[in-house]
Amino acid sequence: MPREQMAARTAAPAAPDATASAPLSDGGKTRTVDTRFGTIEFDLDQSLTFPKAIPGFIGYQLFGLAMIPSETQSSFMLLQALEPTDLSFIVLPYDPTTALIDAKDVDAAQQSLGIAPADCAIMLIATFRKLGDRFETSVNMRAPIFIDTANRLAWQYILPNDRYDVRHVL
Repeated sequence: MPREQMAARTAAPAAPDATASAPLSDGGKTRTVDTRFGTIEFDLDQSLTFPKAIPGFIGYQLFGLAMIPSETQSSFMLLQALEPTDLSFIVLPYDPTTALIDAKDVDAAQQSLGIAPADCAIMLIATFRKLGDRFETSVNMRAPIFIDTANRLAWQYILPNDRYDVRHVL
């Protein structure tokens, strides 16, 4: 599924009750969240459920995925908790053509999680560190987020192969 179909819409500035759900015209619901990148409206019918919480973040199971509002084109996306809304991650869609993760490791994860290859999207959690007068961007290659796009389920999966860095510098 293209990332644009998984992404939420950027909304106008939110009313004071920014976390309330409101009906969509098609009968679905939305959640408007004040994020670190501005106010974003998430379609709850497109939300992702983590059946097992992201390690270290118990109590956060419902997330939305959105393009980061920006004036420049960016591949980074926002993985935003929707209940409660005080947690988010910057993620980068994994491009399998780079082969940074061995195909056999991806296949093993898909099999373990029960994700059909055609329904699998992979996101890498990004970290930005200031080093003097520049920033370093890295991604967690050891524990990517695997998404079953057909069932709207997601897991942070720790790859058993220790050749992958937790802080892979881009």
